[in-house]
Amino acid sequence: VVHLWVEGVWELIMAAILAFVLIKVTGVDREVIEKWLYVIITLALVTGLIGTGHHYFWIGTPSYWQWLGSIFSALEPIPFFAMTVFAFNMVNRRRREHPNKAAVLWALGTGVMAFLGAGVWGFLHTLAPVNYYTHGSQI
Repeated sequence: VVHLWVEGVWELIMAAILAFVLIKVTGVDREVIEKWLYVIITLALVTGLIGTGHHYFWIGTPSYWQWLGSIFSALEPIPFFAMTVFAFNMVNRRRREHPNKAAVLWALGTGVMAFLGAGVWGFLHTLAPVNYYTHGSQI
């Protein structure tokens, strides 16, 4: 349930809020930002939903789910990295200097921190053989 919340809801909400802020502070066309958003959402849903399989050793499903889930879960940092590239790309393409520098900095920092926190940290324990020993034991 937590995995589906993170990949299926939280990441999509974060991407949508990031897109909204970037539309407001950069002046880049909405169509360009929406195309990036669709790519990020597709990557997040495909990798996240199938990546849930790396948790399945707890419920007795066939062993192929562990490896399928591990592979797709290992791909989960890609949408976070795409979000980071997206934010920096839109800020570099901006048509106007917005006076709210904190909002621009938030837009850039959101992608970077999500990639480092959820992407890199999540990748460190995502493979099923590692996750078997680390699941539920993180500080």
